[in-house]
Amino acid sequence: MSKSAQLACVMGCVLLASTPVLAADNLAQPHYKAPLVASAPWSWTGFYVGAHAGYGWNDAQVSLVPGPTWGAVGGQWLIDNGSPALQTSGALGGLQAGYNFQTANWVWGVEADFSFADIKGGRSTGSLTPPPAAALADRSFTEHDNVKWVSTFRGRLGYAVQQDLLVYATGGLAVGRHDFSQAVVRSVGFSFNDIRNSISETKVGWAAGAGLEYALSRNWSVKGEYLYIDLGKVGTTGDSNTAPGFGLTINSSSQATLHTARAGLNYKFD
Repeated sequence: MSKSAQLACVMGCVLLASTPVLAADNLAQPHYKAPLVASAPWSWTGFYVGAHAGYGWNDAQVSLVPGPTWGAVGGQWLIDNGSPALQTSGALGGLQAGYNFQTANWVWGVEADFSFADIKGGRSTGSLTPPPAAALADRSFTEHDNVKWVSTFRGRLGYAVQQDLLVYATGGLAVGRHDFSQAVVRSVGFSFNDIRNSISETKVGWAAGAGLEYALSRNWSVKGEYLYIDLGKVGTTGDSNTAPGFGLTINSSSQATLHTARAGLNYKFD
């Protein structure tokens, strides 16, 4: 046998002899494998802030009650022409902030929001003739109603129908600014016994509604919401501009009950 053949034979024997030892050493030394890191489950729990925009509308319940002298010369004519439902509508938008706490599928929370608004309407009848008395000749009615801003402070109770989809009901306190004016004026000629009423008042009422919120990611969500807002009634009394205290007075009022539909975007802090 040549020397090269003898060397190859020796190397093969050495490898065969070492294989069981290496295998045993491999079995004896455990392999390290990094554990899988499970992502935290989605939860609605946490503080959030956001913005919203929407639309509001209302049939304001306007009323006019004539004073004693007006009543004598055509009170019902005044009431019929000066007390219609006044349709108002307009845009609104603002900011909101709140906190949610989730237990199983139930989500409890509170939310406060502020909306700038331009929910308004008006009408003018033009000259109304013939009236039932000469004192009312050529009279017209002018009315304006406007809710300028509204803020709500509400509780929320929701149910996560899916991990990322929340259905909720909401209700609580509402505060808003309500402007109203009503005038009974002579359409043409001398403004004898014209009466102009106006009031601007911050009102406290209540709000209730429902909505849907959908999580786009761990931090961002979008929502759609309907709120019914009742700010109560504002009222004012006007007297004749030519004979104050003479009895040519009218009492006017407007009831602000708003329907609002809003879409919003929220950011939840981890």
